Amino acid sequence: MKIKIPLNIPNVLTFIRFLLVPVAIYYAVKDKLLTGFIIYTIACATDVLDGVIARKFNMITEAGKLLDPLADKVMIMGMVVTFTVLGVLPIFVLIIVVVKEVTMISGGIFLYKNNIVVQANIFGKIAALLLHLSIGFTFLHNIYGKVYLYLMYLALAMSLASLVQYFYLNMYKKYVKPKRESDELENND
Repeated sequence: MKIKIPLNIPNVLTFIRFLLVPVAIYYAVKDKLLTGFIIYTIACATDVLDGVIARKFNMITEAGKLLDPLADKVMIMGMVVTFTVLGVLPIFVLIIVVVKEVTMISGGIFLYKNNIVVQANIFGKIAALLLHLSIGFTFLHNIYGKVYLYLMYLALAMSLASLVQYFYLNMYKKYVKPKRESDELENND
C-alpha cells in the first residue's frame, strides 16, 4: 500500500511539528527551559490547528491520519527521553512511555497493513493532552516544583488505560474478532 502525502495545510502543520521537536529538545538541553516551553507550546498548537483545519475544511487525508499521531508520539517520546537524560524525570516514566508508544506505533502499522486505519478518540486525546500538559510543566519545573511529576503520573495512568482501550477497540474488535469469526465460518463449511 503506497502512501501519498498531499501538501495541504494540516499536513504542512504536522511536518512543522516534526521539525519543532529537535528545537524544543535543543533548548531543554541548553537549559533554556522557557524558550523550550514556548517552542513546545507552538508545536502543541500546530497539533490542535491541523485537526481543526482538517475537519472544518474537509482536508482529512489517509496520510494525515497516520502522520498526525506519529508526530505526537515523536514529540512525547523526544521530550520524555530528553528530560530523563537530564535527570528531571525518573527512568520508569521513560520506560512506560516508550513501551506504550512503540506498542501503539507497531499496532498502528500492523493494522494499517491490514487496511484498518486507527483514529484517535476522545479517551486517547485526553491521555495525550495530559501528557502534553505534564511535559509543558516539566519545562517549568524550576517554577512550579513537583507539579509536573503528579501530572505525569496521572498522564501515564490515563495513557495505559488508553492503550488497553485502543487494543480492545482496534486490534481485538476490528482485527482479531473478525478474523476468528471468518476462520470459524471456513471451518464450518
